[in-house]
Amino acid sequence: MVYSLYRYRWLLYELVLRDIVLRYRGSVLGLAWTFLNPLLTMAVYTLVFSIYLRVGIPNYAVFLLSGLLPWLWFAGAISAGATSIVDGRMYVSRSVFSPILLLLVPVCSQAVNFLLSIPLFFGIAAIFGVHVGWPILVFPVLMGIQFLLVLGILMTLATLNVFFRDLQQLTATILSLLFYLAPIIYPLQSVPAAFRPFVFVNPMAALTIGYQDILFYDRLPSPVLTGYAFAVALVLCAIGRGVFNRYRDAFADYA
Repeated sequence: MVYSLYRYRWLLYELVLRDIVLRYRGSVLGLAWTFLNPLLTMAVYTLVFSIYLRVGIPNYAVFLLSGLLPWLWFAGAISAGATSIVDGRMYVSRSVFSPILLLLVPVCSQAVNFLLSIPLFFGIAAIFGVHVGWPILVFPVLMGIQFLLVLGILMTLATLNVFFRDLQQLTATILSLLFYLAPIIYPLQSVPAAFRPFVFVNPMAALTIGYQDILFYDRLPSPVLTGYAFAVALVLCAIGRGVFNRYRDAFADYA
């Protein structure tokens, strides 16, 4: 996989660029939706949980955005990548094309959106007076873990979707459930102690808390939770690679 990434790096670059351009082609605001989507979502949840329900978190908008932005990367890549092999059926039969590129495109293009939205976060944080200090140096580590996590999930999900198309219908529902089960719109402390271990069944939970530690609490993320997230990402990548390699020769026949 690493070899394919290096060998086809320029093709991957062109495909990612094409994906970003096509996503906003025909829209009036274009790339501005990268900022508007998280802003509108943040505004609604801030209204509901900070004003209506009064969760009691100071600077709730910044807290919410620190977990929401990485989630948008995760959910966007999973949604787009679930059907990437089926959508790219015209490429999988070509011997010079590595099918793994079809999975890397949504992961990378959504990562670009995530990076473009980071200045938005810093602007909102500055407005609310939230300081982001030197723990931001660990930020690339969490991004790297999330990249592996998303790719690992997609290698399994997109492969199985070639043979069981119902998975693409279930993806949106599962993502909605995972969103509310992750400590994004509420802090982990609000979950009863007896139920907290179940939070980490969600593969994004530990990473979400890590991003919040860096961007909102201005502290280093927990080494235990970061290590756990990395271990989960590696396991999912190993499983995904096995599933992908096992069935890749059948893509051309079933996609």
